[in-house]
Amino acid sequence: MASQRTDAEWREFERLVARIETDVRDSGAVVTSPDHIRCTLTGALREVDASIRHAVDGVSRLITIECRKRRGRQDVTWIEQLATKRQSIGADKTIAVSASGFSAAAHKVAAAHQIELKATRELSVADLNPLAQLDFVWFTHKVAKLQSVGLRFFRSLEWKLLEAGDVNCTLPTDTDPHQPIFTNKDEGHSWSINDLWHQLQQATEPFDGIAKGKPPVTRTACFPYPGNVEAWTPDGPRRLGEVFLTVALSLEVEQITLDQARKVDYRATGQDLQRVEFASQRSATQEWRVSLQLPSDAIDLGELRTGGSWPIRKTRPGADDGGVS
Repeated sequence: MASQRTDAEWREFERLVARIETDVRDSGAVVTSPDHIRCTLTGALREVDASIRHAVDGVSRLITIECRKRRGRQDVTWIEQLATKRQSIGADKTIAVSASGFSAAAHKVAAAHQIELKATRELSVADLNPLAQLDFVWFTHKVAKLQSVGLRFFRSLEWKLLEAGDVNCTLPTDTDPHQPIFTNKDEGHSWSINDLWHQLQQATEPFDGIAKGKPPVTRTACFPYPGNVEAWTPDGPRRLGEVFLTVALSLEVEQITLDQARKVDYRATGQDLQRVEFASQRSATQEWRVSLQLPSDAIDLGELRTGGSWPIRKTRPGADDGGVS
């Protein structure tokens, strides 16, 4: 278990460095982490922690990034290994990043082999440039919790607006929302409760009018069918007239303070950057992040680079920010 945690921390360190390097460069640069580059000598693919591809005066350039998060300063051994690897994969330059710094000898060897050395260290709030001292970030989570699925069996093609209580069957609460329990008998395709939720989101915004941080609001959507759809029920398949999907909707707010945010210094000769990352602790499926990055001695907001990542897909019923449970 300890080795898994160490590997996860190492990978996150690589991704952090890749994000910093992405925000340092113009939009034309392509940063990939990790990346696999073919060796010019053996033809085998070699893994690098990250790569940067960009054009300078119309000429394509490749920069590789290698990271180490270990105790003790990195010495010439690692730098010599990187020098050999850089030549074998044809990289124009390698950036070596250490969380513990480099020895004096490592600096000398790196300078002779087109290797740029950079170091990171964790910062406190007091260490931060005032321009990066954002008090907090709010992440808003769409939460949809399935309350019930009611079925009204087919009676006639003469449709009228029905009440949600006017149902013949309510599906058991342990019904799998991903199970394809509805079938179009004419066309042969099937779909699930979760698919109904996606159809609803394509047709309208279920969360419209929901206030942030307030108790859930229960809403019901009606899906009418002209008698050609069957649904699984505990009593066997039945021909459908309508499906009533009842969901409790809320917009939950998560506050991440500056104390909770990740704060790092990223330093090289002639370059000293600070980065602050506010990351959601609740999103299990995708990374939600807001970042601030600027030179440590910046005095102008124009030097502040902002960024972030967040899900763009629809919420699925059954989970926080992407499902209903």
